[in-house]
Amino acid sequence: MLNDIRQTSKSGATYIMVAILVVVFAFYFGAPQGSGGGASPDRVARVAGHDLFPEDVNVIQYRSFGAQKATDEAELLQQQAASMRALLMVYLLADRAEKAGMRVSDEELTAYIKNPTANAEFLWAYGQNGKFDGPFYKNYVQFQLRINLAKYEAYKRRELLARKYLTVAESQYRAMDWELTEMNELKNNKVDLEYVKFDPAKLAESISISDAELDEFSATKSKEIAANYATNKAKYEDPAQVRLRRIFILRPAATEGDDKVEAAKTKWESSKTRVASEDFATVAGELTEDYAKEQQGLMEWSTLENMDQSIAAQVKDAKVGDVKEVVTDFAYVLVKLEEKRDAKVTPLAEVEKDIAKTLYQTERVDQEIAKMVTLVVEKAKSSESLEAAIAELRPATVEGDEPVSSVWDAVSASSTGLFTIEGEDYAAILGRSIPGLGRAWDSAPGIGPNAALVLDAFKLTSENPFNGKTYPVGAAKVIIRLKATEKATDETLKENRELYVAQIRDAKIRGQLGPWQAIFFRPIDPFNQLITQYGPVLEGMLKEAMDKETVQVYEKNYVPAQLVKDASNPVVDILADTPSAT
Repeated sequence: MLNDIRQTSKSGATYIMVAILVVVFAFYFGAPQGSGGGASPDRVARVAGHDLFPEDVNVIQYRSFGAQKATDEAELLQQQAASMRALLMVYLLADRAEKAGMRVSDEELTAYIKNPTANAEFLWAYGQNGKFDGPFYKNYVQFQLRINLAKYEAYKRRELLARKYLTVAESQYRAMDWELTEMNELKNNKVDLEYVKFDPAKLAESISISDAELDEFSATKSKEIAANYATNKAKYEDPAQVRLRRIFILRPAATEGDDKVEAAKTKWESSKTRVASEDFATVAGELTEDYAKEQQGLMEWSTLENMDQSIAAQVKDAKVGDVKEVVTDFAYVLVKLEEKRDAKVTPLAEVEKDIAKTLYQTERVDQEIAKMVTLVVEKAKSSESLEAAIAELRPATVEGDEPVSSVWDAVSASSTGLFTIEGEDYAAILGRSIPGLGRAWDSAPGIGPNAALVLDAFKLTSENPFNGKTYPVGAAKVIIRLKATEKATDETLKENRELYVAQIRDAKIRGQLGPWQAIFFRPIDPFNQLITQYGPVLEGMLKEAMDKETVQVYEKNYVPAQLVKDASNPVVDILADTPSAT
């Protein structure tokens, strides 16, 4: 079958490219076994009656990671597990497609294999000129993918079936009229807020508290003080700590040569002998090879939990002055316990007055802010802006004199500018949130994050621009007043309808099917992380198939299968309706 696409020849350059590929691939994955990559006797899985073997997993693994050598065995197993998961999805979806009446003709398969924009194995090889080379194809499959042609083409038929199924499934996700109306309002209903921020820390500086006031507060708030101490107990606990001095000698790997290995051993033995009769600090200053050489090997205070655990194990029960030997894969270390601090808990009696002062100061600040809010709201009724109201409430300054200090120095006013409740969610585009990029829906520009504030802002009207609420934003307290609004219209919906339809469909597809295209290309996200979970519909489908043993994995035959089997699959109650072939 498909002999025509295997015979088409280009030039001698094809064979040079194949030779290069064979050498490069042998370096990363070892020499090919036989001329056609014959089937392994050990199955790795069975999906709807189809037995799958390691070479089937390799098609996805080699196309995905062929130029990316794993750094260790654990990473290789993760790559193989991600590839196997994609393979299981392909065969499971292909089975669903066949049951729905879908088929792949020889003509469709030929066109698919020869299409450099659709066939992932050839994207990098044919992407530049868009031409297909029969001999290259044959050798590429046999020597780089290491599978025989007939089996590879059978796999590609299953892959194309799976793609057809998901393409039809995608088409079932539509944008409803009510969703378009909501999106239009989400994107085009805007508010501009005036806001006033009260800085509690600055206010606290302007509030004086007498000892008599503090004593009276402490006498009536003993329960609150004790509760605060209990809640913040970690603040009053100092863990046990040790201070070490060490002699650190690098231990060369065997590959660095016998001379270096022996020199390190000699230095190690010499250091042990010398510290028995010489000052440890002097020897450390001469022999240690780490960053503490200038400090004669003296380290900073540290808890046992925050140091190398091989060293921690040796000094855990040591006495001050003891010297311990530690040998790791990469270093020889002599450690001397210089000082020791026992764990300490500061009793409530010693901090009771400080806690009382903090609580009383917070209470006084809240009371002061409540008074100031009332004054601002009242003054704003006759002022053109909140900023003007604050200016009028500040103490008057005589020309030429220094400004008079007051509680109003802890207050600032500004405005947000028009903004929507949608925010700027780049995470939806990038697949993950990046700190500092975009604006979350629950954060008002210039103010900061507070979901209640943002939701309330869109309930304000020109008739009732104030709601009388004070919102905590970080350490600050904030009040808001509506300054201006813009409303969504039928015209904005008409202008953006196609865009909104696409965005709603994309959100539904991503939410239900996840990054399904990666199944047919590389199971890697845009941040170069392995994809181990697809959308809830696909994960629910796979879990259901495993529960019913339509999909069986054989972890005893193939270690990565255990990682697939142990994966935490989200369970969903709603599975996509089975698409029809029409």
